[in-house]
Amino acid sequence: MSNRNFSEILTLSLGSDPKSLLKASLDMCIALGHADGGSILGEEGPYLKFLFSNEPSLIGRSVPQGSLAGACLLSGHVIYTHAPSDRRHFDGVDSGLGQRTQYLLSVPIPSALPESGQGLKKAGGVLQLLYREDVMQGLSDALPAEYLLSDVLADSGRFEQFGPVLQILPIIAFGMEVMQLRQTSYQVIHELKNKMISGLSWVNCISVDLQERFPEALSDAGIQDDFDIAASAIREGSELARNYLQFTKLYSSNFEPTDLNTVLTETVGAVRGLAAPTDDTAAVEVLFAPCLDMPLKPLDGSQLKMAFFNLCKNAVEAMRQNPDRPGVLTVTSGSEEARLWVSIKDNGPGMPAEIAENLFIPFKTKKEGGTGLGLTIAKKIIDIHGGVIRCESNAEGTQFMVRL
Repeated sequence: MSNRNFSEILTLSLGSDPKSLLKASLDMCIALGHADGGSILGEEGPYLKFLFSNEPSLIGRSVPQGSLAGACLLSGHVIYTHAPSDRRHFDGVDSGLGQRTQYLLSVPIPSALPESGQGLKKAGGVLQLLYREDVMQGLSDALPAEYLLSDVLADSGRFEQFGPVLQILPIIAFGMEVMQLRQTSYQVIHELKNKMISGLSWVNCISVDLQERFPEALSDAGIQDDFDIAASAIREGSELARNYLQFTKLYSSNFEPTDLNTVLTETVGAVRGLAAPTDDTAAVEVLFAPCLDMPLKPLDGSQLKMAFFNLCKNAVEAMRQNPDRPGVLTVTSGSEEARLWVSIKDNGPGMPAEIAENLFIPFKTKKEGGTGLGLTIAKKIIDIHGGVIRCESNAEGTQFMVRL
C-alpha cells in the first residue's frame, strides 16, 4: 500500500462518521484490488444484508446464510470462485440486476470484538470483490478455492495483489462495529424514553386516584413533594434520553451550499421567542448584526441551527440569573480568509473557571434539571463541519466564537 493510501485510511479512521468510513473503504478496496465492483455485507438475523455496494440498488438487500457470503462468514475462509459454476452463489442478486456475476472473491472481515473464552472469533462481515476475468490464474488448480485468512495474510508473495485490500479490513471492522453499536444504543435509549413518558403518565394517574379516594393525602406537603420530585426526575430522564438520541444522529450530515446568514436569521427568530418576557422573567433583547457579503459554503444548515440555538439558549438562561442588569444577546457573523465566523455574546454574570473548563464534556452541568449535552452537541456539530469553537467568560459576560 502506498503512503498516499495509508494517509487516506488514517484520515478516514480519525475524521469520518461510520457510514462515510465504510463507503470510502469499499471504494478503496475496489481500486486497490483492481476489481470491477464490490460490496460489504453484515449479518442480520438469518440473512446477510448489503450494507454498502458500488451498485446502489443492492444496498439493503439480503442474501441467505447458505450463499457464498454466508459460507465465507461462517467458515472464516477466503473464498475465490467462478460464480456461475458454484452452487452456493445466490442468483437472486444477478436476476435483480439483469447481469451475471463471473469471478467472486469473498473475504471475511474479522470482528473488532475480542475473542470469546473458547478462543473463537467470528467474522463480523464479508467483503466481496467482483471480477469479469480470472485474476488468480495459477494460484489454484481448481475453483472454488478456499484459504485461511491467516494464510493469505502470511503469504504476501503469493497473494501480493490482495495485500493492500487486506490491510483495510481492520478499518472496515471498526466502522461496522461502531455503526452497529450506535444503532443498538439508539434503539435502547429510544425505548427508555418511551418508558419514561409512560412512567410520568402513571405518576399522574396515581395522583388522580389519590385525589379521588384519599384527598387528604395530597394535602400533605411531604407527599406532594414526593410526587413533584418523582415527576421531575422522570422528566429529566426523558429529556436526557431525547438529547442523547439527538446526539447519536449528528453523524448523518447533509452538506449543501448554504448562506450562513439565513441559518442565523432563523436561529435568532427562534431565540427571540425564547427571550420574550414571562410572568417571572424580564425580556432579553436579541440583536443580530450579519455580514452583508457572506459567501455560500457547504454546510448542514439544520444542524448548525441546532448548535447556534443551544449556545443562544444557554446565554438567555444565564442572563436571567442576573435580573438587575437588562439582558442583551448579540449575534454577529463575518468572513475572513475563506473562513466564516459567528460571535454569540451576552452580558450575563459570566461563568466560574471550573464550569468554563468543562463546558463541552457530556453530562457536566451546574444547571438544575439540565442534561449537560446541549453544549456537547453544539461542539460536535462544529467539529463535523471542520470548525472550532472558543469561549471567553468574565464578570461582564460570555462570548462564544465559532469559525467554520
